[in-house]
Amino acid sequence: MDNQREARRIKNRVVTYYKVVAENKIGRVKNEIYHTVEPDDSFTFFTSLKRLDSSFGDLNKAFVVMMKQMDAKLNYIIDLLRDGGNDSELNSFVKAFTCDISQVGLSIETDENLEIGDYVYLKMFLPIALHHPIKILGKVVRVDESDGLWCIGLDIEDITAENRELIIHYMIYVERKIAKDKVNRDVY
Repeated sequence: MDNQREARRIKNRVVTYYKVVAENKIGRVKNEIYHTVEPDDSFTFFTSLKRLDSSFGDLNKAFVVMMKQMDAKLNYIIDLLRDGGNDSELNSFVKAFTCDISQVGLSIETDENLEIGDYVYLKMFLPIALHHPIKILGKVVRVDESDGLWCIGLDIEDITAENRELIIHYMIYVERKIAKDKVNRDVY
């Protein structure tokens, strides 16, 4: 963990759902992380870039990507509304928020005390990301308590390369927004 704590981290609150996983269930979680079957009308940022014709200009590519992403999010919301607002995929999970995020780990704030060494299956929803969660298998490496809440530090044990890349892009997005906000405050 010491090497991983040195990785660039951003403080940010992102909705995350988690559940503790028994060691004999880790294989099943890894299968779910790496084997995602998406419907034909589904969309991901990286697959869309691979599918776009190179004759599109960069601006056109960005517009097509944005429109496909909005369409996918609307389809996801429609599916949730059809199911009465419940995402059955999250029924056995506990809602939490991240305290900080990096490409190698994250910490979540929860009212549940977890033990160092516990494996945790996370489904995280990044604001810039997709209509489906980023799936992560994490291992608890730090537990801190403050004011009745627990800050649980997790190393990322398993995640797809595409989802790790989305986390990195999100970190850049947040850092860029913070820098722009600071410049705007200093100018005015």
